[in-house]
Amino acid sequence: MRARAIRLWARRTGTTLWSWTLLGIGLLGFVAAVKAFFIPNQLLSGGVTGLALLAHALFDWPVGLLVFLLNVPIFLLGAWDVGKKFAALSAVAVVGFWLMADYLPIPPLTQDPLLAAIFGGALGGVAGALALRSGGSLGGFDILGVVLNRRFSLGVGEVQLFLNGALVLASGLLESPERAMYTLVAIYAAGRAMDAMMAPRPRKAVLIVSAHPAEIQRRILNEMARGVTILKARGAFSGQEQDALLCVITRYELRELRDIVRSEDPHAFVSVLEASDVIGRFRQPTAFALWKKQRQPGGL
Repeated sequence: MRARAIRLWARRTGTTLWSWTLLGIGLLGFVAAVKAFFIPNQLLSGGVTGLALLAHALFDWPVGLLVFLLNVPIFLLGAWDVGKKFAALSAVAVVGFWLMADYLPIPPLTQDPLLAAIFGGALGGVAGALALRSGGSLGGFDILGVVLNRRFSLGVGEVQLFLNGALVLASGLLESPERAMYTLVAIYAAGRAMDAMMAPRPRKAVLIVSAHPAEIQRRILNEMARGVTILKARGAFSGQEQDALLCVITRYELRELRDIVRSEDPHAFVSVLEASDVIGRFRQPTAFALWKKQRQPGGL
């Protein structure tokens, strides 16, 4: 019992340290995006930080303090809706952003607004994804979206789209249409980068219905070193019972699996589905293994 308790404590401690590490890296990256790209070029990001950047551009108010003050009512409104861990990590991130954005010297990296929108948006998106992977967020519209979703059944994405749209419109009216266009570029770049970080290794769930399942199963196990789940299935039209195979692979292995199925049963039914998340043991092939496959006849 004591050994098990020690293992559980070590696992929880490791998870906690990893969460704080991810949050710290994400926070530093987001501060760098704001100070090195957005502020020098008078661009806006999405969310509460975008509101603070707009106020900074118009009135020269400090960005970090504004982000903190704007987040206070959001936290008071929704701290209980997002969970204790999420709220605690997000609160630390907001305070950390205030101090780092206002007091940490970071020089501008470019005076080209288009480059600033692309690279600043991408860096901000990566930073936001790291914060979400830590179990928290960088505050702002993320928390507000969750609160409105739980209390009024509004979609989180819809809430963020509406609020960011209002921010872009305000930027166009109060600054210039050109700045609003650059802000759209930055928000788009941030969204794409965040999506790539949240699902960096797309996987496929493949369902195979074949008259020769045993041979296909054997080759998947031996040639691809992938596990296969055998499902009992029955055709609705024929009424015949047969085995169906379920296998989770990476997209890089999809061609190899198709070749195996076609060579064993050209008439097999194959359905390929997106597996957005896989919980449990899943072997991700290394870059070297993928390189070797590419050099083989047929490639990937």
